[in-house]
Amino acid sequence: MQIKKFNVYDNPNKAVQDAYEMLTASIHIINDKKRLKTFALTSCNPEEGKTSLAISLAISMAHAGWKVLLVDADMRKPSAAKRLNEGSQVGLSDYLAGDVELSDAISETNVANLTYFSCGSDNKNPIELLCSNRFEQLMDKVQGKYDFVLFDTPALGTVVDGAIIASKVNATLLIVKSGYTTLTSLKRVKEQLESFNANILGVVLNKVKKRDYKMYHRSYNYFFNTNRFLNKKTEKGYLPLDDGTSKNYVQL
Repeated sequence: MQIKKFNVYDNPNKAVQDAYEMLTASIHIINDKKRLKTFALTSCNPEEGKTSLAISLAISMAHAGWKVLLVDADMRKPSAAKRLNEGSQVGLSDYLAGDVELSDAISETNVANLTYFSCGSDNKNPIELLCSNRFEQLMDKVQGKYDFVLFDTPALGTVVDGAIIASKVNATLLIVKSGYTTLTSLKRVKEQLESFNANILGVVLNKVKKRDYKMYHRSYNYFFNTNRFLNKKTEKGYLPLDDGTSKNYVQL
């Protein structure tokens, strides 16, 4: 395993964390029946927030106690442009090319239960690598070692890499950007995935504006506004829960 430990950013926003927890719970409920372990995360176009979603979903799953492997499967984008880039790293392309073993290509992270598999060295022919026996061997190895494996793939509107990976994993999540992804492109990508016999698990609506999220979840502020649970005034018929210094009261 590489010595370097990747520092993965965990979004502290409670509403964002809650959204990923709900997505994790949904996958868990479905997985209880279908035993899905490997997932491809893809999108119609670049810049739809797919990588950020893949990272946050992996963190949420890891926090739930599952062993998670996050794979950067975009071997076309230069390493310097990567969200988790911390210098030149061997990774997926190097493993598939037979230059390194899996244990030498993966890295631990600052999040317990989360392991990161970088894209590796730049490669001009990733399709050949994805169709190789080494990729089939990789799928066998990671399914026996991890509870969940998430492949962050290139957008389907640009290259076919994501569709190839989608055809080899248990399920695919299609990420769409709110107010940006068109229905036409969504239908086209859906047909493309189906032509590769991919199992489309569902669509994740990403980058939703806060006001729209609050309109959908009308009780959005119920648990985030803790003051609603506290009676700040000492009134007749109420007694403090402690010695009187607290603002928490219980009704007689």
